[in-house]
Amino acid sequence: MKANSTSKSPIEDEKSLNQQAQLCQSLTHPFRLKIIKILKNGSKKVGEIEMETKRPQPFISQHLRVLREKGIVTCKREKHEVYYSLADPKILEICRLIADLVKQKEKSS
Repeated sequence: MKANSTSKSPIEDEKSLNQQAQLCQSLTHPFRLKIIKILKNGSKKVGEIEMETKRPQPFISQHLRVLREKGIVTCKREKHEVYYSLADPKILEICRLIADLVKQKEKSS
């Protein structure tokens, strides 16, 4: 069987699969999903996330760091404030699809 010119090599496939797995792993904590939902309406400072979640700043910053390292959120410094926002609105669609799948599984159980 010949490989066509548009197919990826096994190494490229492995790299892509690893990147996909890392992105999915960054969504495995409920608090990170909460941060994503909070940011869906626009950028927020850590203090604003702290007020909404009633969680301490170090805990929030730890999860924001994971989301930032995986490219899910971006941060922008303005004077003494750091604002976090979603890097790509597609992440909201991913989260919605996962939530729909969970609801569907609950109904069928």
